[in-house]
Amino acid sequence: MDITLTSAVRNNVLTLQMIGDQQSVIQNRLSTGKKVNSALDDPRNFFQASSLNNRANDLGRRLDGMGLAIKTIEAADKGITALTRIAENMAAVSKQAADSNSAAERATLLAQFNELRTQMINVARDSGFNGTNLLAAQNLTVAFNEDATSTMSVTAVSWVAADPAGVPAGADWGDADLAVGAAAIATSATAVNNAIGSLRTQAAAFGTSLTTVKVREEFTKGMMNTLKGGADGLVLADQNEEAANLLALNTRQQLSQQALSLAAQSEQSILRLFG
Repeated sequence: MDITLTSAVRNNVLTLQMIGDQQSVIQNRLSTGKKVNSALDDPRNFFQASSLNNRANDLGRRLDGMGLAIKTIEAADKGITALTRIAENMAAVSKQAADSNSAAERATLLAQFNELRTQMINVARDSGFNGTNLLAAQNLTVAFNEDATSTMSVTAVSWVAADPAGVPAGADWGDADLAVGAAAIATSATAVNNAIGSLRTQAAAFGTSLTTVKVREEFTKGMMNTLKGGADGLVLADQNEEAANLLALNTRQQLSQQALSLAAQSEQSILRLFG
């Protein structure tokens, strides 16, 4: 047998069902912090937010690459700093040899000069980072955007070969003919002075590249925050507003329950007529 409800009871029951559904939605928003949890909630905002978050994640991966590039350039820069100090020591040694009139002393100083030159090669070899050495002819390419259409190349130098920074091994400093030795020392001194100039020029070039990568790194961080902020604005719920809505729904629910109770009481009063 079908049960027929009065209009007042049916309306109150429907109202309570609607309030319950709305409460579930708001409670879900409060628990997740989002007003859009799936495409069913708001297809447009959901997919826009997903696109923004995907781009932010892609940039995050590029950010890792930029961080590695910065360390690679810094490693090369530290190598150049060490090479410059060694070259300055070599210049001092060649100056000492030029001031000496002893072939034996010049020969001893030549050995020191060539040992320092060997250390230049060793330092250059040890100036790599993460498998890339800008002092060993290993160029570096840095990608800045998500599809790698914006890049920068850092051109390497080759200072691990026979003549690091253009300094050949010294020879004939200790020649018995002091004039021959003096000419050989002058040649080495000129090479060292030129090398110091090349080292400083290359340090400036790497410094410019380092600054550029750091600027792009900061820019990328800002872009990621902007993208994530935009995505959040599309899907995040206003906790204060949702809490206020839930409170209002709870109040409506209580009022509807009271109304339903009153409607039921009015129907029961009819039964009393048959008591």
